[in-house]
Amino acid sequence: MRTLQCWTAIGLVMGFMPTSAQAQAQALAPTQTPAAAERPAPYRQPAAVLARLGDVAIAMNAPGLAPGRTDFTSQAEMEAHLAAIKARVPGVYLGSLGRTAQDRDIPWLVFTAEGHQDIDAIARLDRPVVWLIGQQHGNEPAGGEAMLALASALADGEFAALLDRITVVVVPRANPDGAAAFQRRTGLDYDMNRDHLIATLPETRGVQTAMTRLPPDLVVDAHEYGATGPLRRFGRLAAADQTMLDATHAAVPAEVSALARSAFLPAMAARLEGSTLSSAVYLSGMPPAGPLVTGGTAPGISRNYYGLTGAISILLESRAGGDRDAFQRRVASHYLAAAGAMEAAANDPAALRRTVADARVALAASQEPVAVVFEPEVLPAELHLMDAQTGEPSVEAIELRDSRHLRVTESRPRPRGYLLAPEAASAIEALSIKGARLCAARPQTLEVEAFDVTRTQPITRATREASTLTGALEVRLETRRIAVAEGWRWAPMDQPLASVIAASLEPDSVGSHVHVGLIPVGEDRTAPVYRVMGAPAGDC
Repeated sequence: MRTLQCWTAIGLVMGFMPTSAQAQAQALAPTQTPAAAERPAPYRQPAAVLARLGDVAIAMNAPGLAPGRTDFTSQAEMEAHLAAIKARVPGVYLGSLGRTAQDRDIPWLVFTAEGHQDIDAIARLDRPVVWLIGQQHGNEPAGGEAMLALASALADGEFAALLDRITVVVVPRANPDGAAAFQRRTGLDYDMNRDHLIATLPETRGVQTAMTRLPPDLVVDAHEYGATGPLRRFGRLAAADQTMLDATHAAVPAEVSALARSAFLPAMAARLEGSTLSSAVYLSGMPPAGPLVTGGTAPGISRNYYGLTGAISILLESRAGGDRDAFQRRVASHYLAAAGAMEAAANDPAALRRTVADARVALAASQEPVAVVFEPEVLPAELHLMDAQTGEPSVEAIELRDSRHLRVTESRPRPRGYLLAPEAASAIEALSIKGARLCAARPQTLEVEAFDVTRTQPITRATREASTLTGALEVRLETRRIAVAEGWRWAPMDQPLASVIAASLEPDSVGSHVHVGLIPVGEDRTAPVYRVMGAPAGDC
């Protein structure tokens, strides 16, 4: 029986935005914050199970961990907590990533040994930049609470030795509207963690705009998974305190994946094990039969998107089983795993910096085909569970559809770049926010590869939240001569965001602008995006 990487178990979690432009996004009716009484009563784990999930012996300073608390940190409490940090440690940078659809602030903090208050000066420090992001999903509070605790610890000196070697960015709560409503989605009622490719939500745009000024070498994204996921199939609860997974998409640079799996994930698992917490690979699917599924390969998922940019990108999902069941333990598992990631970065900052920089150079220089369809290998593994009444541990032999091992089944020759007609405005806007190099296309008549697109399913919320493209549309390439006019844009592939550009513009990339309907397909079935195989069509 093969075990997975260096983790002790396999965990489970079950767990996106609309129209093309920000103005269209904000025109959607915001979700109203429901009263607590309107939410269904949460599942509560039996006392015997909770007895095995005791508090972890570490001190953490966050509002939602105060003695006697029965609820989670409010927006006002979060803002007060961060203001108090800034008051006692003025060298902490405290700023805003913008406002949500419901006009809540999205704060962020930057920690440096020098106490710089200028983001451009921080970017010039030539140290790895570690981004820690909490609560993209508003009803997954443990990660957000852990980010508040980590902010306190970083400010008060617990990790002072690390800050000579790394810069740390903390976004405690990426989705304040969702947190206020205790709902997964944002105030515009879309899943932020499916929006990173198309970048239509104010929350996503705020994060990505800041990242153009302070590009990440490492991103840690904190979520929660449901302990009850295996009940239907196995009649038992998931056991792992924390599940983890790096970026899994065919275009993630191999050297980035290798460093994540050889250095960062083991260090994080060891940090958890040191406090007797278990860890596992993250699962996103628990079908009633057949192989289980690791996290998906869609490029709009944060974990995969940042991997496509060349950064080490790691998802954390702590075990949740009720609103505040074992809450301190859940928060501690995030706190410790993130601490392990920071320590691994500081242990060899040169290796991290070099690996990411080399990966970005290679992405810009690559001549490899564009992977269009790829599928995971099916491998034997073990799933660690616990009895739903007693908490007694057990192990189940399973097969795993493992997205860490992908086989490309369809690819296309890599283009020199893409021409975007004005109708592709959503992609032009999103790529500009991400810092992609775009320029005006030269008016000319040019031979291109056009996308002939047949949509076989209607565009629905499921389309936007899809993790696969099965049956959504069919794509055929046709060689044509087109007239390029004023107002067209040229997106060359000789840049570090080349894989993001391809994932955004190839229609049969999951979550691409055409796939989700942001770029319209004409009556002749042609998408207003064209592949250029010859000379550049613009001067960038």
